[in-house]
Amino acid sequence: MLPQLPLSVGGDTTEELRITDIDSWSRLDDRTVAYVQYLRDVAQVALLSDLPSDHAEAFLPAQPWPHNPNHVAFSGKIKVAKPTPAALHHCVVAMRASPTDFLFVDDREENIRAAQATAMNGHVFSDRDELTAVIDTWLPARRPTGKWHLT
Repeated sequence: MLPQLPLSVGGDTTEELRITDIDSWSRLDDRTVAYVQYLRDVAQVALLSDLPSDHAEAFLPAQPWPHNPNHVAFSGKIKVAKPTPAALHHCVVAMRASPTDFLFVDDREENIRAAQATAMNGHVFSDRDELTAVIDTWLPARRPTGKWHLT
């Protein structure tokens, strides 16, 4: 992104900004991580993140939790980002599911609209307690089909 901006920054500044950005992705709420890990016991879980590929290479070794979902996709690695339908389709294919089997959770309304346009169920994340209630309602409704995927 920096090369596209109309300002000049040196290599040291660029690297410092990159490291700061990686660090920001690494500060996670432990209770939310524990909840995602719990969900693996009751559903198939996919992680679709817009994390750039160089960030993913630094982030993954330092963070054990992204290895817990059934599928992990970083935009930098799959070369397509949310809200592009191809990013969502990537998870559908990887999970061998139908879009209607998914509850797509994201903090950006435009990403939820994109998911809904592909026939996924969607929920705009605002806080963990609200999300827990949504998932607790959504999962039992999915059990008769035998398929439920959270992304």
